[in-house]
Amino acid sequence: MDRIPHDIETLIRDVAQAEPGYGGDFADIPRRARRHRNRQMTAAFAGVAAVIAVVGIGVSVNRAPDRTPVNPPAATTAAPLPTGAQRLMLNGADGSYRTFENATPIYTEFGGTQVGEFTVDSTWQMRKHQVVGADRWDRFAGLADGSIVAIGPQGSKTNLVVAGPDGTVRQTREVGKAGEKVTLVSATSEYAYLWRPSGLVEHTLNAGGERVLVTPEQLDVTDFFDGQIYGADVENGKLALTRKSNPCVVEFVALDTPSEAEMVSLDGNATCDRIISLRLSPDASEVAIAYVDDAGPEITLMDVTTGALSDGTSVDIDPYHSEDPIVAISWVDAKTLRGMAYRAIPSSDLTPFTITR
Repeated sequence: MDRIPHDIETLIRDVAQAEPGYGGDFADIPRRARRHRNRQMTAAFAGVAAVIAVVGIGVSVNRAPDRTPVNPPAATTAAPLPTGAQRLMLNGADGSYRTFENATPIYTEFGGTQVGEFTVDSTWQMRKHQVVGADRWDRFAGLADGSIVAIGPQGSKTNLVVAGPDGTVRQTREVGKAGEKVTLVSATSEYAYLWRPSGLVEHTLNAGGERVLVTPEQLDVTDFFDGQIYGADVENGKLALTRKSNPCVVEFVALDTPSEAEMVSLDGNATCDRIISLRLSPDASEVAIAYVDDAGPEITLMDVTTGALSDGTSVDIDPYHSEDPIVAISWVDAKTLRGMAYRAIPSSDLTPFTITR
């Protein structure tokens, strides 16, 4: 899931490459006057009836950057993915990003001609993907087979691109329409889910046919591109979204009955100021939520049916910026999530986190 900014960022070309790994530890990243919080949120969640726990009996949570040492081998293809896991793609990364190799800082440029990904198998291997089929990729989604679905401009056109695991173009199709905006929300091996002025659209990758799943009227919006919808994800027949007018409310829309949205608020159960990212689990039974409170980014999990929240983790990221951080999240399996927090600024650290239960 990914957030949907006004001006969609950049990103992927020709060959998927691997970045040599860091022999050091992400947790060793120097932090300039960072906040080091040891916050307790149990009181905020004490009233939750059904706990889909990240903290509790039989549950452990990492509340600091992940301490797994990262020293990946070089590779020229997409990283192997644990069965059923979602890929951890760095949408919106646009600048120079610092990691470490044997305590030596390494800077990697993302945005424009290449974008990034991290493996979710606990090795934290970085992958660099080059843009193909377009001048840049404004949004992109990684599929389980190693391919990538992306959208971006090529001259005056807007292309939907499918790149194979080796980085070659499998398919390029113009999806722009005169005078209309379009962007990618998510993708599967069969469909790309697009925001168009007509609504949430299911675009068939093979044939290019489209059907509108949810109209603006059903979501009570006039424009999908004016910032009203702040973040969204589509998974397994369900749309999850948050909007600027209700910044701590998650709305769940079943795509087969889009007029019957369920709304669940974080206000009574968490110290939420605004939600900045959403990622539905593969079966759409839970959603991972990144939100900002008065102390910084927090991650929590929500049961889609009951609205019950679990305690999650704080993310220790440089606070000295007015813009919200970007938080990418991957469900590795039902018990493990991995994520990365970063900023779309000229120079930023990459801050990983893991939730296990």
